[in-house]
Order: sequence, then C-alpha cells, then structure tokens
Amino acid sequence: MNRIAIKMLLGDRAKYLSLVFGLAFAVLLITQQGSIFLGLMLRATGILQNIAQPDLWIADPHSEYIGDIRPLDDHDLYRVRSVPGIAWASPLFATRARVDLPDGRHKTAQLLGIDRSTLIGQPPLMLEGRLEDLRQPDAVIIEESSRSKLGGVGVGDVLKLNDQRAVIVGICRAKMGFESNATMYTTYNNALQFTPVGRERMSFILAKVKEGVPIQRVQDTINGMTDLAAFTHDGMSDRTINFILKETGIGINFGLTVALGFVVGLVISAATFYQFTLENLRHFAVLKAIGATTATLIRMVILQALVVGLIGYGIGVGIAGAFSLLGRKPGAELAVYFPWELMVGALASMILTVSAGSVLSLRRVITLEPAVVFK
Repeated sequence: MNRIAIKMLLGDRAKYLSLVFGLAFAVLLITQQGSIFLGLMLRATGILQNIAQPDLWIADPHSEYIGDIRPLDDHDLYRVRSVPGIAWASPLFATRARVDLPDGRHKTAQLLGIDRSTLIGQPPLMLEGRLEDLRQPDAVIIEESSRSKLGGVGVGDVLKLNDQRAVIVGICRAKMGFESNATMYTTYNNALQFTPVGRERMSFILAKVKEGVPIQRVQDTINGMTDLAAFTHDGMSDRTINFILKETGIGINFGLTVALGFVVGLVISAATFYQFTLENLRHFAVLKAIGATTATLIRMVILQALVVGLIGYGIGVGIAGAFSLLGRKPGAELAVYFPWELMVGALASMILTVSAGSVLSLRRVITLEPAVVFK
C-alpha cells in the first residue's frame, strides 16, 4: 500500500511539484528570517562576542545593554580588585571615534582600549603584526573588514583619529557589532589620548574570579556596592538581547515574517493537498472496495503528506543553509546564525503544517463510500 500511495502522489507531477516547492518556500522563509533574526541578536551583544577572558563584567547598575555606557571612576577599579575572590580586574574603554580619511571623508569607528600590561580584552585572532606592538605610543590594531571602510589601509599606515595621530601596527580578526562600524584596538592609555574624557573614564571593568571561588558569591558582593553592578557574560548578553526585543521593533518584524512563512505553507499545503485528494478519490474508493480498511487509507494519506513535507523541508533548509554560508565569511555584513535548534523548529513547523493541511483530506477519505467507484 505504501508503494501505491507513492505512485498516486507522483502520478500528478504538477500538483506534486506545487506541494514540494510551496512547502520549500515556506521552510526557506521561516529558517532564513529566523537565522537573520538570531544573527542580529548575536551581533547586538557587540564586544561580548570577542572578549571571553573575564568571568564578570562590572558596569553602572543602570546600564540596560552593552552599548549603554556610563563611565566608571578609576577608584572603582581598585574597589573591585579588593573584593575577596577576585583574581584580577582590568579596565576596558569603549567608545566611538571619528576617523578622517585622506580623501576628506570620515568614518565612525568603534575604539576599544585594553589594559596595557595584561592586554585583557585583546582581539581573538591576529592576522598581521604583533599584539605586543600595541604598547607603542599612538599604536592601533584594526579589524580586517575595517580596512576597506578606512580606504584600504594596512600595517604602517597613519590615520587621523579624533584629530590625533594613530599608527596601524597590526590587523586582527574579530566579530562585528550591531552597527558594523570599523573596529580598532589600542591600549587603555592611548584610548584616553585619542578620546579625552573627564574624571570617570572606564566603560567596563573586566574581572576574573579565583579558581574554586563561586562566581555568584563574588557577583553578589560587587552588587552590594550600591553604585556598581556585576554581570556574567551570559547575563550581559541576555540583558542586551532583552533590551533589543523590548525597546525596538526587530522582534515583531521578524516574528511577523516567520509567521507569514508558516501561514503560506499551511494554506498552500492545505489547498493543494485537498485538491490532490479529491482528484484521487476514485482510487481510494477502489482500494476501499477491494478490502482496504479506513486505517490503511489514512496511513496512505499521512505517508503522502510526510513525503512531500520532508522533501520540501530538505530543499528549504538546504537553500537557507547555503544562504547562511555567505554570512560566515570574515567581515560579512550579512548577520546570520543558523543553530541546529532552528532546524528542529522548522521541522516541527513543517510537520504541523502538513498535518493541518491533510486534515481536510483525511475527512474526505474517512467518509468515502466504496460505491463511488461505480458512479
């Protein structure tokens, strides 16, 4: 009976292809938009993507996300270092800076100042130059995708950063932020020279907890200081993503697109599959007349629905996966994150879609009278 069901399905090539490509388009829409949404949420975490050394990020307690920076005082660094259980604590300076290009244009860059002695907060991967050269006066390291944004500069070139001289001593690779600005690294002291600020200068304090000491206990101690708040890496990421979802329309916009993909798949599969079943009622009637049970016919309809659903799912996910590879290239502007959970979710949506689409068809098959074959 399974072979007969497949032959019935493939007998009408036009409707079979309509079902497959309709479901493939729906799955593509769900997975592609879902992966772009997740990619944007990941990029929204900004510098958290590139700095994994610290256990805790200490910031102003009223900071709502990673880009909401209220500078800390230098004394706060020594206060954190004095907390029991802290192995080390380093300052991090993060701000936007203006880069003047030789042709008269200017670009906005993300400037990160890391501790000169420990280099905590360093870029994940160096491509050209040495990280230690960052300790030189006026030295900066730029992210590889920033070269084209800054006029194709390279190691040894000189930039004008906030009207200050900046010498490129290296090229690194790092993940881009939400705004896709050029990214530049320098030491904390150099950053203060490039961007003069007042008494409160530190954007964050990066802290490592001693081995064997519970992170939560140290975090609670720092949070007890009324003017400081400590967040774990995941805690700051969640705080940032929640802010983006609540305070912007990104979640609603992408949610509507994913829902549209589900509705499109449901309507196409329901309408086309129902029409396919109607045109094959005479075949089901013959099978019922020669002794096939209702349960057997139901299994045949479900098998047909699953076959077109899985084929459509494979095509849709395959195209979305190939599309997501474009976003994995270093410096790609396309924000894509395609975890396996998204594939499982798309599979569940597809099964739900074809199941709902085959309900009407099952009803006609269940109520079918064998005498139809003689009419």
